[in-house]
Amino acid sequence: MLWAFVYAAGGLVLALYAADFLISFTYDAREPQKIPSRIPLVGHLIGIIGNGTSYYSEISKTIDAEIYTLGVLNHKLYVCNSNRLMPFISKSSKTLSFKPFIQTSTKTHCGANDDTYRIHGDGEFLDKISHAMRQSLAPGAHLDHQNMGMGNRVMVDVDALLAEEGGRPREIHLLEWARHAVVQASSSGIYGETHPFTDPEVEKAYWKWQDYMIMHVAGLDITGAGYAARNKCSDAIRELIKTLPEEAALIAKERVRVFREGGISEDELSKIEAGFFVAIFANTSPTLFWTIWELFSRNDLLEEVREEVSAQAVTGSTEEGFELDIAALKHRCPLLLSVYQETQRTRHVHANIRKVQQDTLLDGRYLLKAGNFLTMPGAPIHQDEKIWGNSVSQFDPYRFAGRKDNSSAPPPSAFLAWGAPPHLCPARQFAATEILIIVALLAMRCDLRPANGSWDTPAVNKADMATVLNPKKDVKMEAIPRDQWRGKWSLKMSESTGRISLASG
Repeated sequence: MLWAFVYAAGGLVLALYAADFLISFTYDAREPQKIPSRIPLVGHLIGIIGNGTSYYSEISKTIDAEIYTLGVLNHKLYVCNSNRLMPFISKSSKTLSFKPFIQTSTKTHCGANDDTYRIHGDGEFLDKISHAMRQSLAPGAHLDHQNMGMGNRVMVDVDALLAEEGGRPREIHLLEWARHAVVQASSSGIYGETHPFTDPEVEKAYWKWQDYMIMHVAGLDITGAGYAARNKCSDAIRELIKTLPEEAALIAKERVRVFREGGISEDELSKIEAGFFVAIFANTSPTLFWTIWELFSRNDLLEEVREEVSAQAVTGSTEEGFELDIAALKHRCPLLLSVYQETQRTRHVHANIRKVQQDTLLDGRYLLKAGNFLTMPGAPIHQDEKIWGNSVSQFDPYRFAGRKDNSSAPPPSAFLAWGAPPHLCPARQFAATEILIIVALLAMRCDLRPANGSWDTPAVNKADMATVLNPKKDVKMEAIPRDQWRGKWSLKMSESTGRISLASG
């Protein structure tokens, strides 16, 4: 029996080497340098499954190349390791396309049927969705309305956090609280106060679905628990989107309109809209967690941010009540914004991906062959000393608040937290505003400290699919109200047609 196993294992290894040898004949000398794996064909795949996109960072540390090739089964994965090539990739967006992944996600993430999958293969249909979302989320009256709905819900959760229990500080698990705050605030801004996540069971189902997301990509949800959680979310949104409330944001109304006009049925529409939750919640919540962590763990920095927000964006008193001006927060608090963006730079791990639709020659030097894939991991570029200087490995809260040496700032293509041009997240202004509001309110109204008294940075879950990795273990925190800032708080929206000055543009 043992010898049979040994022979079988040996045969498998020989077969892998033989297949790898045959595939090597398809390699063109003009393609990016190929990086061998310890196990032919599947070695890099095992590394990616086990370490997520962090695997690219580990490979990139061992090779001095702008772009390289990883063999994954019978495909090639081209990994861009350089900001210099980003403009060439952007200019080749017709042959290096993101659209195939939008179509695929309707099946893997949303569980859509064949008709919906086919409709999402229509480039013109996808362009209509993209246009509707960009227009709906552009700065102006519609986004202000959405931000106010979101911000007013944030106020509810911060008020509840600071309601003391018997004179004792309230204890929370920070990630759990951040997730709840993001789900409630984002949903209120987009769908109105009657959104389905007011039901705790639906909110719980979403995070269970999120845990199974990587299994759904691989088709390995054997028990069906993740699919059941996904169905609960799509069932919950179905009734709401049949007739969206008047207070719903334009983005919700426009998405539903375009999908219906494109021929998506009502049942399928609820599945696709449930998939939108992933874009709304999954990346904002860990980014909020780490922004809070990076700020509150630095007392001197926290005091500077408090002084900035107090002087630029807050008016009122304990007796009369306090008012936070969202427009002022977005445009007149550069240090707070810098802390947020430095958190993104140091914590971002997402790898943007494109399918090579036609043979493409980048910069006249690197051949990318049709049928393969190009990925652009953010971490190697965010950790490039040539771009960010010799402090690249440090958390510099002032990095985006104005460079003291008056040197030119890195180009937008060097900051990939919102995607790679031309495919930037259309909701980046909304998501950034949400985090700025939550962090500003917490900074002004309370002290946060670990319940065990120690700011020991938690380990991260490397297999996570979010753009910013979640901590492996949640952290228990104490929230202590600041006496001088007690009182009633409200939000104000001054006229705001300008964009937050994000590094990505």
